[in-house]
Amino acid sequence: MSSQPDSIPSRTDEATQPSVHPIPYASPSAWWPAYAPDEIAPGLWQGGTEDDEVVGGRIPAGHTAALAGRRPAFDTVITLYADAQPAGWGVEELRFGFPDAELTPEFARRVIELARHAHRRWRAGGRVLIRCQAGVNRSGLVTALTLMLDGHSAHEAIALIRAQRAPAALNNGAFVRWLVTEAQAQLATGADGPALAA
Repeated sequence: MSSQPDSIPSRTDEATQPSVHPIPYASPSAWWPAYAPDEIAPGLWQGGTEDDEVVGGRIPAGHTAALAGRRPAFDTVITLYADAQPAGWGVEELRFGFPDAELTPEFARRVIELARHAHRRWRAGGRVLIRCQAGVNRSGLVTALTLMLDGHSAHEAIALIRAQRAPAALNNGAFVRWLVTEAQAQLATGADGPALAA
C-alpha cells in the first residue's frame, strides 16, 4: 500500500497551522483488515480481493448462486482493482481500475460517478459492495464519497469507515486530503460530469 507522499504535511506540520478540522490521516501503526467485506452502513459494504481471486485464479464461492436460484450476496459491486475476478452471475458490476496514488482530475471525476451510482443503488434498497485490492484505500475513497452523498461530512465518513472496516482504512494521505479539502465542493457543484446510467 502507499505511504504518505512527501507533499502531504505531517501531523506535526498541521498542528502548527491553524485549522478547524485537521486532515484525519491514518496512524502508521493502525491495524489492517482482512479481505472479506465489512458492512459500513446497513446495506453498504467495503472489502478487498483475496490474493487468488484474480482474473485467471480460482472462482470465488457463491459465484454461480444466481444460476442455482439463490440470491447473490450483493446486488451491485463496484470493483476498483482491475485484476479482480468479475462479480458473480446475476450481480450488476461496474469496474474502474485506478492506482492507489494521487488522484488525477479524470480519476476524481470517475470515482464521483461510481459513488453516485453506488449511492443510488444503495438508497434503492440494494446490497452494495465497493471493493479494491486490499479493501482499504480505493474502496474507502468511493465508500466515503457514497456516505458524503448521503449527508455525511468527509470527517464523519472517514471516521465511520475506520470504525467499521479498520483503523488503517483510507491511509492514502492524498485520498484523505482530497476528501476533506475538495470532494464536497465537487459533489455539491456536480463537477463530476454525467452520472452513469441507472
